[in-house]
Amino acid sequence: MYALSVCEDERLKLAINLSFSCSLRLGELLGLTWDCVDISHEAIEENRAYVFINKESQRIRKESLNALDGKDVLLVFPTNHKKNSTVRILKTPKTESSVRKVFIPRSVAQYLIELKQEQDEIKAALGNEYHDYNLVMATTFGLPIGDSYLRNKMQDIIDELGLPDVVFHSLRHTSVTYKLKLSGGDIKAVQGDSGHAQAD
Repeated sequence: MYALSVCEDERLKLAINLSFSCSLRLGELLGLTWDCVDISHEAIEENRAYVFINKESQRIRKESLNALDGKDVLLVFPTNHKKNSTVRILKTPKTESSVRKVFIPRSVAQYLIELKQEQDEIKAALGNEYHDYNLVMATTFGLPIGDSYLRNKMQDIIDELGLPDVVFHSLRHTSVTYKLKLSGGDIKAVQGDSGHAQAD
């Protein structure tokens, strides 16, 4: 993909790679935490590095949060603006089949290793100023990244290079289609290990 080769935003580059290689929805990508990632040296060497999808990030209206009464909500991120009518949350997926382990290519594992090292250095430098929610996709200060950040960054590249106008979500669709073709239509092969899979 040409856009990847010229992309200078490391977060966007990782997001595109993860979304395509793992067929992730945007909320799943933004809700991914380091405890659900195995990029150990052994896992990479044995070709079994993976991400475990068991939650998603979502922005919802405050009244919707009250209606949920804590059901399916794992974490409510604090907001700096009291007047905000919405909050960002980490929640369990809509369906059981959305919970799955997805094996990742070595190249994507390497991106994750580099990001983890960078985050650890930033954490050490910022100390208490870093808000550690254990998020893979986080701002410099550890806060959750919003959907619009990735969408806007991707649109910037599209506009700058005059590429076909595609939305971020289309990466998942392209990924699923590609994997279905490779697997001869085996939907289970595309979904990864789902159901009762557990993170190690």
